[in-house]
Amino acid sequence: MSRITRLFPLFVIPFAIVSLVYFTSSAQEKPAANASKPDFDITASYIEACSCDMFCPCYFNTRSTHHHEGEYCRANLVLRTDKGYYKDVKLDGAKVWIATDLGSDWSTGKDSWAVIHYDPSVTPAQKTALNDIIGQLYPMKWEHAAVDTAAFTWKVDTKAGQAHARMNNGKGEVILERAKGDDPNHEIVMHNLKYWMAQSNNGFRMWKSKHEAFDGHGHKFSYDGSNGFLITIHYSGNAKAASAD
Repeated sequence: MSRITRLFPLFVIPFAIVSLVYFTSSAQEKPAANASKPDFDITASYIEACSCDMFCPCYFNTRSTHHHEGEYCRANLVLRTDKGYYKDVKLDGAKVWIATDLGSDWSTGKDSWAVIHYDPSVTPAQKTALNDIIGQLYPMKWEHAAVDTAAFTWKVDTKAGQAHARMNNGKGEVILERAKGDDPNHEIVMHNLKYWMAQSNNGFRMWKSKHEAFDGHGHKFSYDGSNGFLITIHYSGNAKAASAD
């Protein structure tokens, strides 16, 4: 069985939220004694851009933006795990590049695809862990899914107001620029909006895309001046049996 075929079911597994029970008011500062530790817990930061105008309509609608050549949302989601674990596997510093198209109707996965690229520094154990985590974080019914390896850089320069992710082979790139608000001393940040299945985030930081592109696995796109943002998420949960293959 190929790596692609084995990975695909991970993207269709629904996510179940772990609930914590508190018995008394004095216990509200810590989990109840019988609350189990989650199998995984990560904090990850993203440099993200897509083909839509700012801001992503896919967060408010079930259909993608209608462009002159059709409906789609082509994007690069470039993440770095700030800290995290999956059972006994440490995930600190692991980098993943997800190139994707949500298709014409992201609620059904029609016309959608995703290619997950792991940086060469990611170990086999970390890949197995992240396959499971990513499959639960993005519970899409992808029509096509694949896995690849690609070395890439990930950098956010808050002082200069630029974020840059680039594959060493030149096949993928995202350049974001900080947008100016009414108060130049503060970023434009959207709060109270859920990022996929993550339990929390620090807000969508509106850094407009200067350029984003991807070329690989039969997919190719390039956009300038489209939607972009930075975000740091927190996500935890339990392992799924499929990840043990």
